Amino acid sequence: MQGKAKLFLYIFLIIIISAIGLRIVNFVTKRGEIEIKSKVFKIEILKNEWELAKGLSGRESLAENKGLLFVFPSSEKHGFWMRGMKFPIDIIWIDNGEVIDIKQNAPIPLTQNYETYSPSAPANYVLEINAGLSEKYGFKVGDKVKMKL
Repeated sequence: MQGKAKLFLYIFLIIIISAIGLRIVNFVTKRGEIEIKSKVFKIEILKNEWELAKGLSGRESLAENKGLLFVFPSSEKHGFWMRGMKFPIDIIWIDNGEVIDIKQNAPIPLTQNYETYSPSAPANYVLEINAGLSEKYGFKVGDKVKMKL
């Protein structure tokens, strides 16, 4: 019986430690708002290398008024691909408070030949939102962007 009791104790401790770890990740995750053409999105802000690499990969969905903002240390032509994505998105590159480029309706990959989407000019922010929203709200290159980070 002692062997089973130890096993249950170890499993219990693993569950508790995992729950605490998730709480810490949620606490550390930065949140903010971004506004384009008076449309406001609640955003998660990604800055760490591991966060930037994962992005929305593996998530089932994203609420309509939500987005993911990638913050890069420098303005470059940051390319994005759809590896591990389960839903299509719009990718919006931003620099100096304005939209630099938009890839509308980046599709879910059907094969492992992932297309890379890159902007026409350097940017240090990239916003991912649900596919079709940039068209729905009439976002275009040159639109002013306000951020509360």
